[in-house]
Amino acid sequence: MGARYSAWIRVGGSLELSQAEKLIKAIRADYARLDWGEPPFEPTTADELLAARSDEWLRLCDEEARYGEFDTVESACRELGLSYRRHTEAWCGEDAILVDWRPGMTEPLVRIASNEGGDEGLVSEERVGEALGFLEAGQTAEGIAALRKLCPAVPEVPPFVLSGQAEPGTREDHVREGTDEP
Repeated sequence: MGARYSAWIRVGGSLELSQAEKLIKAIRADYARLDWGEPPFEPTTADELLAARSDEWLRLCDEEARYGEFDTVESACRELGLSYRRHTEAWCGEDAILVDWRPGMTEPLVRIASNEGGDEGLVSEERVGEALGFLEAGQTAEGIAALRKLCPAVPEVPPFVLSGQAEPGTREDHVREGTDEP
């Protein structure tokens, strides 16, 4: 069954209407919710994805996400070129983690996070001390490199938007034309 942890994910970027079905299926497969304590979000159309946005992003959560991940949603985002940030809460000997992925990354960036701040990554005091040691020794380039490794620059998740045209003959195509008729 696997361990279950509370987690949230913020999805953004431009999704082609013709690819919306892949994200819809992923959301449904992961039983993601729009808010804590709500039933699973079960979108059927791209318009429902847009309507579900919160602060310009598609925000999903789950109090009992398997291993604190949205495995299917995260995989779909990488395949579709959508950015995401996931936060998994700490629990019984497991640190909270913050995971970022943006188009162009070879793999998601995983860091220890604050359980309180949500978007705050935490860094090792020992590693900060090493970076300070470089700086105090006049090794500025090494000190800056060590700090950049601890605090990598990750662009913000862009707003979630739809682009392009719906596949002809799909429900999306008919809804946008004002009819539900196939």
